[in-house]
Amino acid sequence: MIKFTTLALLAGLATVSSVGPSAAQFLAANIPGGPNNPSPSVEHNCADEMGFMRRVSASEITAIRDRSIWLQPVCEDLTVWGKNNYGTLFLNGNVNVLRQPIARNPKLMSALRAKGYDQHDVVSLRFGGGNSVILYVHQRDMN
Repeated sequence: MIKFTTLALLAGLATVSSVGPSAAQFLAANIPGGPNNPSPSVEHNCADEMGFMRRVSASEITAIRDRSIWLQPVCEDLTVWGKNNYGTLFLNGNVNVLRQPIARNPKLMSALRAKGYDQHDVVSLRFGGGNSVILYVHQRDMN
């Protein structure tokens, strides 16, 4: 009886030692980041670069005359994967329906044209400190 138990135990150990490495390889292949299952890449969200933008009115845009204008490009680095995948960036900004007042403001248009932008490239507008205005812009169709 002891010989039979010993023989069965040795046979079980031989089976486990030959199957063990292949089972470990199978388990490692299904781990996220493993060789056959790479980690999912995190898509860049362009709106994260701006943060929260308060609502802006057409009268506030019309009143911009003697302020310094700063342009802040958003998601224009094509070397980073997903940077030109702007999705709803233009719709979710705070100037979506205010591009006509921007187009009628000579101060804003002068600053935009100086850098190769127009009113359709403006994503959001923020009033900054020191009597300044920050226009967040994204050049359309950068492909």
